[in-house]
Amino acid sequence: MTRRTSGNHRKRGAASSRHHLLELNVRTASQQRQRRRKAEWVLGKIFATLVVLVLVAVGLRIGAQRFFYQNTDYSLHHLNAHLDGVITQEELVTMTGFEEGKNLLSLDLDQANKKLSALPEVMTGSVSLEREIPDTITVKLSRRIPVFLLVASGDTNEAFIPGKSFLCDTEGILMQPSRLNPEFLNLPILRGVDVGTAQPGSHLENDRLDVALALRQVLSELPEESFKIRSVDVSKEYAAVVTDSSNARYTFGTKDLRGQMERLKLLLAHCQETGRPIDTANLMVERNTPVTFVMTAENPLPKITPVPTPKKSVHRSTHH
Repeated sequence: MTRRTSGNHRKRGAASSRHHLLELNVRTASQQRQRRRKAEWVLGKIFATLVVLVLVAVGLRIGAQRFFYQNTDYSLHHLNAHLDGVITQEELVTMTGFEEGKNLLSLDLDQANKKLSALPEVMTGSVSLEREIPDTITVKLSRRIPVFLLVASGDTNEAFIPGKSFLCDTEGILMQPSRLNPEFLNLPILRGVDVGTAQPGSHLENDRLDVALALRQVLSELPEESFKIRSVDVSKEYAAVVTDSSNARYTFGTKDLRGQMERLKLLLAHCQETGRPIDTANLMVERNTPVTFVMTAENPLPKITPVPTPKKSVHRSTHH
């Protein structure tokens, strides 16, 4: 009896274990089906959302194309160009594609900005383009102001030649304009600067150009009616010769420009008082500055007269 009971217990235990295992497998399978259905539901929602978003985007694009890009009300009819003499409006249209009748919103203003900013004559950061709905684009830029017309060594032609002559501004940026601006004809001539490898739009690294620009800066403090630069020659390393509008020649050293400027002011003041025109002056000499005067019919043999100054005297020799 005992053995049978023990065997029955083992059989019932084994059956119970199989039953629990079956229930566990059923629950596991059920949970997996539930998770799978949930995942499928979530993926379905995501897919449906994406489909809706794509349809909305397509709809908006089609709507935008019809309402904006294909709408003749947004065609370019007015091009307000303030070009400061750098290029003409026709050249602007060719360069940027801002043609009348084109859709205003399809025009690439960023690309146009890059092209205009790359022009050597255009001042850095001065380009401004504005799209004004429904039919207008405004373009503004400022040009670099040239201060010298550069003449190559040995070149006897001092006239501006469009597309060939180099100009430079106060920063030493080179320009090579393709058209004549009347103001170019009155620019001071700069000689002695090598422009053989010069490139328009670049800064010319040249010590002699730096001297010329610094000299022009200090001389700009003088009133134009009393001193106007006609040319600057920096062919010599140690000196610069400035010719003014009266053809008087002034020799400056490359150092202590401020001190030489003070000596020039005293000299010009003296000439204004006496009415004697200068022919040459060597301002490199700190004391007893050598000066020659132009001989005139009224004063064929000008006398040497010291320039009044509390600290330094200026000695002048007669011109022969």
